[in-house]
Amino acid sequence: MEDIEIPLSKEEEEEKINFLRNKKFKDFRVHPYYNKSSYIKHAVELEKIQEIYPQFEKIIKVFKRPAKVGFKYSFIYKLSETKYLILSFFLNELPPKFFNAYFNHTNLEREINKKYTND
Repeated sequence: MEDIEIPLSKEEEEEKINFLRNKKFKDFRVHPYYNKSSYIKHAVELEKIQEIYPQFEKIIKVFKRPAKVGFKYSFIYKLSETKYLILSFFLNELPPKFFNAYFNHTNLEREINKKYTND
């Protein structure tokens, strides 16, 4: 399965962010992938994720990627000019699952704008 990032429309982004707003982080089951310590390259402690998760005003973009069932949604939180936290979830599963988290230390906002606003 190709791992492509599909940008969401503004309406879809709002809908997915509102989905998160209506849930506490503890409402998500942690997917076994998150705990595969041998694979995680950018491990982020759950405590840090729980601290940042409710700061929805910091979300600058939402992407989806095809998954075995439905989609995996990635929410990009801007923490500073060159520090972003990407949180990934399976929102279509019951209960919804937290999948992965990693930091990005580039000017991701500029990259997103360059990649997706030249239509």
